[in-house]
Amino acid sequence: MTLFIIANPHAGAHQARQVVEKIKKDYPQLEQKVFYTSGPDDEKNQVKYLLDAWTDDDRLLILGGDGTLSKVLYYLPEDIPFAYYPVGSGNDFAKALSLPDLATTMANLLAGTSRELTIFVDSAGVLLNSLDLGFSAWVVKQAAQSRIKSRLNQLGLGKLTYILIAILSLFKSSLASVTLKKPSGELIGLKDIYFFSLANNTYFGGGVMIWPTASVFSSQLDLVYAKGEHFWQRVLILLTLVFKRHQSSPYLKHQVLVSGTSLTFFDGTLLSVDGEIIQEHQISLTAQKRRIYL
Repeated sequence: MTLFIIANPHAGAHQARQVVEKIKKDYPQLEQKVFYTSGPDDEKNQVKYLLDAWTDDDRLLILGGDGTLSKVLYYLPEDIPFAYYPVGSGNDFAKALSLPDLATTMANLLAGTSRELTIFVDSAGVLLNSLDLGFSAWVVKQAAQSRIKSRLNQLGLGKLTYILIAILSLFKSSLASVTLKKPSGELIGLKDIYFFSLANNTYFGGGVMIWPTASVFSSQLDLVYAKGEHFWQRVLILLTLVFKRHQSSPYLKHQVLVSGTSLTFFDGTLLSVDGEIIQEHQISLTAQKRRIYL
């Protein structure tokens, strides 16, 4: 058995290399091969290197944030299980699944103990947590461009970046419009939306709840959206999210969607998938089963 590790050394507070060294120290009897990503979308190359040497008895551990995990799974064959240990700044996937500490993660991986989950795939990437427009996409973009994020990450305070930028969104966030098409052919047109999240998991933005029952262990997507036509309405929407009053809010709307749902975006729409800003005119999401060591 060989333990393959795909790690993003730039994620969060740059802790991936420290985790790798700890694994090497604690499991000296285990043959290990480590592949570090070196730039945007380099996960494609690292998965290729892994597959060149992979056998059925091997194990895979992914180290990084939500974006790293999403990218690796996009290129990784469906039949290869994986373990994941979060070292990002948000780590929403890990929070939603209550992923264990490193020692327990390694124990599950070595024992081959796994659980099935559902991810949603499109040519644009993998949806593990959420596809976001409007407020949340704007926050992701601003956080990625913010100089203060890296400094806060070094102090273990990366989540504050999202909070500060979320406050700014009350004044500057762009609205979004989108058309959804269900597998039945039914169209849903949403115009000038302040908050929009198509969730495959519970959280985004470093632990902000999208919808309480959204989960990768379900085969459905939860659509949550709100208008936010004026300042105070936006304040109430954000307070609803912070204080987890989703199901009682008069502002948040909720629908359940399934595999085969497609989305068409207007030109210039700011779009975020698992914390990564992308540019697409249309996305069609198909459910895919995977297994995680858990």
